[in-house]
Formats: sequence, structure tokens, C-alpha cells
Amino acid sequence: MKGTKQEWKAINDRIIYNLRPTQYPVAMKFANTQEELDAVPNVNYCQNKASVCKLISMASYFQETFGLTAEHFSGYHCAMNNGCMEINQEFLDGSILYKKPTPWHHRQEDAKKHIAENTKFLPETPYVGIVCSSLSDCDIEQPDVISLQLPTQAAFHLLAGYVESDFEKLYFPFSGESNCIDTWMYTLKSGKPGVSFGCRGDRATGALQFGEVRVTMTCEQLIKALDGVDAITENGIGYPYNPVCLYKDQF
Repeated sequence: MKGTKQEWKAINDRIIYNLRPTQYPVAMKFANTQEELDAVPNVNYCQNKASVCKLISMASYFQETFGLTAEHFSGYHCAMNNGCMEINQEFLDGSILYKKPTPWHHRQEDAKKHIAENTKFLPETPYVGIVCSSLSDCDIEQPDVISLQLPTQAAFHLLAGYVESDFEKLYFPFSGESNCIDTWMYTLKSGKPGVSFGCRGDRATGALQFGEVRVTMTCEQLIKALDGVDAITENGIGYPYNPVCLYKDQF
């Protein structure tokens, strides 16, 4: 889905007004070629080591556009998990998940299973880079994924809007640490909305706050969800939900 800055700003404003997110939504572009990467204007490339979580946070907070290429990732695990580096044996062995400083698994066998699941959502050929741009002033004409940082109630309301029409029950994977796999990489590969409670990495470098979750959608899915939110609101179900009573006639 292509859009102008004005069109993305209008979608951004719908999100802000209807869902009251704590951060601006962020458009994400996964560049397959250098030409695709160079086509995005006003990109600030990270000069220090960074993660994609941090890239999203910076784009949201500063309302600008930030890019990340393989040489600027904070570690090979993040680069490989986000499809920006050729997978090596150390990654496949799950070293980052059962050795210090991040021993999420006691046994290497479980760490390897974890990584094997992650690889299902990675590209055959690594991306040249990733660009994140605030939807409020979006420099990406055709985003691949939209990332939202939402309070849990707002996430529920948005997803309820998504299933308001053409109903389908949604299922979300949980693979543990590295919510990149369960959110934007999942959406990019499967074409389905992604949700994560927020891994340690996203909270440490992505500024995901207590009580917030990460939701990812394609542009088309986001429009469908927002249209559903409008329909729900017109039906009398406003957001945020009133903690005292459900209906006005209960006053």
C-alpha cells in the first residue's frame, strides 16, 4: 500500500484519536536492495550499535526516520533474527540463548529448538537494511509493516476492530525472548497481525513500557482494524472502556 506523507499522517491521527497510544506508530521497510534503501529520504543511520527495537523507539520518539544496516547492529543475534545477516552455526546452536549474558534456556537442546522456530520467519537472502519512520511524518512511501506500542486495552480494541468484519479468529505465536520474531517478522512472513507481551530486549532498548504490548500489522490490516474501530464506536462501544458501567442508561 502506497501513501503520501499527508495520507500516512491522516492514518496516524486516527490511531492517536481512537486508541490514545503512548508512542507514535512506526512504519517499517525491509530493503532487499541498496536501491530500495537509498530510495527512502531523510534517513538517519545509526552510527552506534543498535537494535531494531531501538530503531522503532527512536523513530517514534523523535518522529523522524532511522536506518540500520548489518554493520551497525548491536549483535549478530539481533541482525540474524531480523533477517539482515547470513545465519551462522553459532546462531543455529542457540548460543545466545543458553550462555551468558542471556541464558534463557538451561539446556542447549531447548535453545536450538527456539532458534529453529525463529528461522522459519527469516528471508532466504538477507535484507540490505531496515528503515523505521514515524507515521506522523512518514518518509516511507510503501511500508511493509506498521508497529504500534499500545496499552493492553487499546490493543484489544484495535484487534476487536480488525475482526469486526470478515471475522476470523486470531492466533498469536509466543516463542519467548526476541519478540521481533513474534511481531514484525511474523507479520512480514505470514501476512498476519502479530502481538507480543514485550520481551526483555524490547523493554530494555525499545522503550516498551510496563502494561504495554507490541502490535504489528500490514498497512491494509491496519486500515481494516481502524474501520472496524469506527464501526464499533458508532455502535456505542467507546474507548477507553468505562470502569463503572457499560451503558449510558445504567447511570
